[in-house]
Amino acid sequence: MTEVHYGVVRVGEVWSIIGDHLRVGRYPTRDLAQAAAVRLAQQASGVGLPVHMHFQDDSGELLKPTFLG
Repeated sequence: MTEVHYGVVRVGEVWSIIGDHLRVGRYPTRDLAQAAAVRLAQQASGVGLPVHMHFQDDSGELLKPTFLG
């Protein structure tokens, strides 16, 4: 089954949403980027695709993925 993976990562001084062949937005804070990523993920999960969110912490490490259904 197809899975969708989105990540929220720091790119220079801004935060962006990434995925397969995707980089969206230039958010000034991680919280704004994460909120936008969750809204994007809800669209995919709304059509039945399982979504895994990957969030980067302040040190640059990717945290354990969060499953959104």
